[in-house]
Amino acid sequence: MMAILLLEVCHSPAVLAGAEAGEAEVKAAFVFNFIKFVEWPASAFQSPEEPVRLTVLGNDPVGTALASLDGRKVSGRRVVVRKVPSISGLERCHVLFVGAAQKWALPAVFRAIQRWPVLTIADIEGFPDRGGTIGFVRRGDRVGFEINEEAARKAGLDVSAKLLYLGKSAHARQGGER
Repeated sequence: MMAILLLEVCHSPAVLAGAEAGEAEVKAAFVFNFIKFVEWPASAFQSPEEPVRLTVLGNDPVGTALASLDGRKVSGRRVVVRKVPSISGLERCHVLFVGAAQKWALPAVFRAIQRWPVLTIADIEGFPDRGGTIGFVRRGDRVGFEINEEAARKAGLDVSAKLLYLGKSAHARQGGER
């Protein structure tokens, strides 16, 4: 069922048409589905009721669309969305969306979260090549995504084979170099 939902997002009319107005919402739907297909280590949550904390770093149209995920449920956990304008506002989270304007700060962002199991996602070209977990890419008139499996592994995350199948592997694209 989850794979069908992700496939529906991948082939939705807004994605196929590349509609600018709806693109941010489509990417937010992708993020929601990414959360469904990733498992965090038990230590990432203090209790079974603890919500999935999604932090949006910076001001970005996708980040704004991610606010619609606040309160939704994934695997029995509520999603809580928090927006922070800069790295100084980062707190422990499970998912971090990095806005395009924060591209210059990626090394500092990765240092700030290195001790937490965090799924990092961005709409920044080459994000997985720079150490991020999932980066959005354009494939003609479609929105796709690349996955850095090694970054996920280092963060202690288990990415479903279904998600890996749908995403382009950044590791494979680089000929296995990391």
